[in-house]
Amino acid sequence: MQKLQLLLIKTILVCFQVLPEGSCYFLGKALGLFWFHIVRYRRSLVFDNLRQAFRDEKNEKEIYEIARGNFIHYGISFIEFLRLPMLKKEDLKKKLVTSGTQLIDKALEKKRGLIVVCGHCGNWDFMSIAQALLGYNAHIITRRAKNKSIDMYWQKIREEKGVRFLQDRNSIFSILKVLKKNEPICIVIDQHMGGNMGVRVKFFNRPASTMRAVALLARKTNCPVLPIYSWREERTHYFKVYPEIELVNGENDEETIVLTTQKYNDSLEKFIRKHPEQWLWIHRRWK
Repeated sequence: MQKLQLLLIKTILVCFQVLPEGSCYFLGKALGLFWFHIVRYRRSLVFDNLRQAFRDEKNEKEIYEIARGNFIHYGISFIEFLRLPMLKKEDLKKKLVTSGTQLIDKALEKKRGLIVVCGHCGNWDFMSIAQALLGYNAHIITRRAKNKSIDMYWQKIREEKGVRFLQDRNSIFSILKVLKKNEPICIVIDQHMGGNMGVRVKFFNRPASTMRAVALLARKTNCPVLPIYSWREERTHYFKVYPEIELVNGENDEETIVLTTQKYNDSLEKFIRKHPEQWLWIHRRWK
């Protein structure tokens, strides 16, 4: 069964690397619209999330347009990923526009490592590859795909483009080693984090259990924390570094973590509001 899956994946990859770029983007949009109008998997969740997030700001027509654009975004992102193996460094650089990278250099001058907070905005695979192309060689905290065949190709394609990974489970000591070497570590903070691993702070004015590890690490190691976000315009991917988010000192350690984590969420929310159709609304963020 796995051999058949691998053959199918390889065939799909070859097809989208042979097709002209324009045709691939057309198919990506069509795929997103097919998902939105026909398959409808998690469509109701996307609508519910958007209504809750923008309940006092956007009408139903605006919500519909964002949702529709969101599924088109998923379709295009998927096709872009399938085409990655054929793209050389020069090709990828032509698709990237970066700004604020001097903030990364300034943060690394402190010699305390660097934590980059980001979210599933834009094409996050392009974002992880962008930092490798820029020579920062950050480690990315990642999860494994449930399907072993898909996971193998997913990891392989990104690794071939220079992306380095740390697994999301039991990774604290690995993270500390990276910071000690004064290297960047990228952590996605926009997914639900249950149990003691999360802290409840506001996200779009709703309580959302958010990863506490970033604020905890920043407090323990005094390393800088920079938000970096990415978005797509036509076929160009923008990669922007924002100013450092400093610790907010509370009356005790827990209050410091809560107040600082809230600042991380505020930064992400502000960005998502600019490009709402390019965030991961299919995720059950609020539980």
